[in-house]
Amino acid sequence: MPAAIPTLPSSPETEWVKPTLHNTHGGKTYRPTHPDLFRVEFTPSSSGEEEDFSSRLVAVREFEPHSVITTLTNLSLAPEKAYSSVQFGIGPRDHFELNSDLLFMNHSCSPSAELHLTHRRPDEWTLRTASKGIKAGEAVTFFYPSTEWDMAQGFDCACGAENCLGKVLGAKHIPLEELEKRSYINEHIRTSKEDQAKA
Repeated sequence: MPAAIPTLPSSPETEWVKPTLHNTHGGKTYRPTHPDLFRVEFTPSSSGEEEDFSSRLVAVREFEPHSVITTLTNLSLAPEKAYSSVQFGIGPRDHFELNSDLLFMNHSCSPSAELHLTHRRPDEWTLRTASKGIKAGEAVTFFYPSTEWDMAQGFDCACGAENCLGKVLGAKHIPLEELEKRSYINEHIRTSKEDQAKA
């Protein structure tokens, strides 16, 4: 008998509003969701436009290599695949929203962290450090194709890594060996790659 589909609520347990420069008065009233682990850094652009800014999630302390940073909590089922959602399975509705500052993890082709989405066990889903660990003040990044098969919005990558893909569209568009060189790859992505190879 197949395992049950993970049950995620349609709304987060704790309401979360994505912080912006505007709704935090230029970052002055921003309150981290995980203050002992990391914070969001906002960098306004020279144009001064509200949405024209860069942001990143930054560690506030050191994390050892291959260690658990935090368990994923306050998740909710995404109404649809979106730039903000994370894929956890092969079904069309298998996407969740992070509902926390983890939303601000940027992509890197040489990431500092990994999302481990244990098959059908949301209570065991974690954010972990990659092989180099993370120092205080460093950005917390992950490799988007480690969870995303075919992204809602592809983009030109500017991560600066030596092994940068250049264009990030999702795991569907990358050979498995190239995925494995960059990050931990979740089971639903491996399953999809196997199905792709058979086809």
